[in-house]
Amino acid sequence: MDDYHRLAGSYAVIKCDDQYLLCYNTWRKQWELPAGQREEDETPKECAIRELFEETGQIVAELEFKGLLKVKHLLSGELKYNPVYFSTIEKLLPFQTNCETSEIRLWDLREPLSCIDEVDLKFLTTWSE
Repeated sequence: MDDYHRLAGSYAVIKCDDQYLLCYNTWRKQWELPAGQREEDETPKECAIRELFEETGQIVAELEFKGLLKVKHLLSGELKYNPVYFSTIEKLLPFQTNCETSEIRLWDLREPLSCIDEVDLKFLTTWSE
């Protein structure tokens, strides 16, 4: 992972009952996978665990590294690599609205969703194939 630059924030992909956990980002007004930027001295895995909890209230015992998501910024052309971590859970823990997330949900990839992040949508539909 250290060979890839720019290494950006981490994703936490969580599966429950054959559905994927999404959170509604109130700032961007869209559904997203739990993810975010690393804080100082934080490992990519620690970042995924923290972002998952902060955005969704979910706590996982373990996250498995699955790979790097390569994203190119359309305007600047800058490449960044996001570590992706995965876990399954049996049920969702209670959620409390916070400054970034107004709600969470499980998504089966088939039900139409308005306003989902394009990168997350592409990732999930490719991931599940």
